Amino acid sequence: MHWAQAFVKDLHGKQLVSTGISPSGPIHVGNMREILTGHFIYSEMVSKGLEANFIYLCDDIDPLRKMYPFLPGSFEKFVGYPLYRIPSPDGVGTYSEHFLKPFLATLDLIAVKVRVIRSHDLYGNGDFADIIDLSIRRRKEIAEILSGTSGREIEGDWYPYSPVCPKCGRITSTTVVGYEKPFVSYVCKCGNSGKADIRKDDGKMPWRVEWPAKWSVLGVTMEPFGKDHGAAGGSYDTGKLIAEKIFGISAPKPLMYEWISLKGKGTMHSSTGINIAASDFVKMAPPEILRYLIARNQPSRHIEFDPGNGLLTLVDEFERLREEHENGKLDEDRDESYRLSSLGASKEVLSVGFRHLVTLIQIYPDESGLLNAMKRSGYPMDTISENMHNRIAMIKRWLNDFAPEEIKFRLLPVDSEVNINDAEKKLLRSFLEGIDSIQWQANDIHNRIHELLKESGIPPGEGFGIFYKTFIGKSKGPRLGYFFSNLNMEFVKNRLEFASR
Repeated sequence: MHWAQAFVKDLHGKQLVSTGISPSGPIHVGNMREILTGHFIYSEMVSKGLEANFIYLCDDIDPLRKMYPFLPGSFEKFVGYPLYRIPSPDGVGTYSEHFLKPFLATLDLIAVKVRVIRSHDLYGNGDFADIIDLSIRRRKEIAEILSGTSGREIEGDWYPYSPVCPKCGRITSTTVVGYEKPFVSYVCKCGNSGKADIRKDDGKMPWRVEWPAKWSVLGVTMEPFGKDHGAAGGSYDTGKLIAEKIFGISAPKPLMYEWISLKGKGTMHSSTGINIAASDFVKMAPPEILRYLIARNQPSRHIEFDPGNGLLTLVDEFERLREEHENGKLDEDRDESYRLSSLGASKEVLSVGFRHLVTLIQIYPDESGLLNAMKRSGYPMDTISENMHNRIAMIKRWLNDFAPEEIKFRLLPVDSEVNINDAEKKLLRSFLEGIDSIQWQANDIHNRIHELLKESGIPPGEGFGIFYKTFIGKSKGPRLGYFFSNLNMEFVKNRLEFASR
């Protein structure tokens, strides 16, 4: 049974799956574990026949906590401002929407339908007014829960509410000095003082109180969250007690997930610049691959994402999964991973494998040559369709931005000089002399070269390297038989003739 199926198998009644990401920076591949885990759980709920809904809470009233490496120096003055009150880095709209829009566009591409709720609207519409009032009235009990669970001492006459100072714009520099419903009195470090209306977006609750408040106000029954929130004494532990003892509700059923790291760099975070934006991922790989990255892994399993060879291997794996699914060879777990990931790509795009296209695109930079090569590989169209053009553009971006050097190559001209010795030239001539006697297909070419290497006593790695050096000027390249089979035989003959003269 797939992990998402196992999670929902004992659930009954009406369900609301909630996810949330703060748009403090580019919403990256690591963040996608939150939204896709929730999406898969929601999908299984619907498949089971449950009445279910799925929401994404955009925490846009959260403050800008520090200067991030991707921000210009001029943004220093906005540290402490609510995200939705900061101008966009590109000067169009707000900071939060600047990062939210490409994320929502990505959700469309990967077919995730979710109701988007901006947290500042929950405050601004008065949805939180009653629960803010309750939290303030019972603040001493909440403080005891926070201290007892997290071990953090709450000092002074603490209030679970932070007003926004209209003078300096910050939500992080105010101190509450009194409360008379619906107004919270405060003083600010900037010297200003005033009153915030809890029925408006004049302030916000701290995260550990706001989270269970969302559960209560919205009716959340299930929520995935990262391992930081699920640690002993973390946000979920305190939220659960606040929900039960203060708000009188049951905490949502939790599903804690592990981080996604970027290979060789560490855990993805917007604040460190170690990340790949989700909107960039879907520009360099089929959108279903992003879904598959999450669907195939148990949430408790750490994922190390490699955008180079690892991505190419992931696409290969998914293409094999599709073939096995169509042939009925998958077990329940893997078949459900495929079902949750698949977006029903068009048949003409699927007719040529992703890795195969990586090679063809580099061999044939002109469209007519590429089309002919694709047709020889099973492409059924007489022109390159829009869908296939998109796939080609996707691969070119991957080649340019993330492909490792051993994958990238440029075919040398027929008359390009190559520095090889007499023994190496002899090997090329031997292959050339028997070239007309073999079928021009990958296995036959590969086997013939192996025979020649065995006869000459040249180790395979070294021997294949001679051919690579002759055709692409590198010691390694695509699988040689497969590579040659995609080249015009006359070109291969002419190149061998020139290089071995």
